[in-house]
Amino acid sequence: MRSKFTIPAILICIAIFWFPLRATSQDPANKSGKIRGFIYHKFGQESQYPSTSISTELFEKHLQYLKQNNYTVLTLGKALERLHSPKPLPEKTAVLTMDDGYKSIKTHALPLLEKYGYQATIFVATSHVGGNNYLSWEELQALREKGFEIGNHSHSHSHFVNYDPDRRIKMFKQDLEKSQQLFRENLNKTVELYAYPFGEYCPGMQRILRKQGYRAAMAQRSGVIHKKSDQFALPRFPMNQYYGKMEKFREKIGMYPLGVTEVDPQNPVLRDQKQPEFTLAVQNNRLNPGGLQCFLDGERNCTVEAREKNASMLLRVQADRELDSRRTTFTVTAPSREGDEWFWHSRVLIMPEYGE
Repeated sequence: MRSKFTIPAILICIAIFWFPLRATSQDPANKSGKIRGFIYHKFGQESQYPSTSISTELFEKHLQYLKQNNYTVLTLGKALERLHSPKPLPEKTAVLTMDDGYKSIKTHALPLLEKYGYQATIFVATSHVGGNNYLSWEELQALREKGFEIGNHSHSHSHFVNYDPDRRIKMFKQDLEKSQQLFRENLNKTVELYAYPFGEYCPGMQRILRKQGYRAAMAQRSGVIHKKSDQFALPRFPMNQYYGKMEKFREKIGMYPLGVTEVDPQNPVLRDQKQPEFTLAVQNNRLNPGGLQCFLDGERNCTVEAREKNASMLLRVQADRELDSRRTTFTVTAPSREGDEWFWHSRVLIMPEYGE
């Protein structure tokens, strides 16, 4: 018996059911609505601090690349405002963040940023302001007047997750209130953005920030911000003299978000779990699940398995070895179905027992 469906009819069915799925606006990894964020610390001190500093020559190459490739560089606050507003975010949007508030921001980075017409978001630990090698309140105010954004990096810059959960939350709240007081007194302003010291946080700390009226918080894990990113654990690519090499910078700025909408368990702090596993709920219709890869601190010491669940893809990530350091980075990547794009998500797990 011959089929009632002709070839044209079959093609129409494919068009109805396939193409809308691929173009759905619910896909958080679509070509709009993403922010490539970068984190810097010191400038021009790479011989002394290779892990936290970048040369002015290399930093200028980053800025040149952004300018030559028509990137819109915004402060984090402005970028997030655009990301979550009806007004479209520019396709190529980048955010430059600088943690700790070192003086080299003024002496080495500022002249280059002014040369290219860019501003940055500076996260400062208030107990350090005005100290040796740190910007003063007057200098921070002058940068604000130039369009730079000032964010909170805590008062004490402590390892809060070292304490038991109840004490941790109490200390974090007290520290937050102290830093907020100093921002009000010295900048006549309450800041709305936070960067966790060492990138370490827990759900309780996130809840405190929400209750205190913060808009977002940044971690220290690599990845691309998208509309459904956890607003209180936003990713950014670390830049130093090694990770900031131009081939690495070009690779990172060309990445797309994996499209993670949920992580289970949410808490990145481990207790007595040497070989952890976690799941990622992903919404990304352009992702090729056959190309999924998993890396543990840059090595292939973890596995990732994918299965469909409702409208999402559920990825199960498992460490293949026991963890043996304070912070361990899991990175999951995958190509697009067309093979012309790469998607990226990192998750840092913390084991306080290994010290600082």
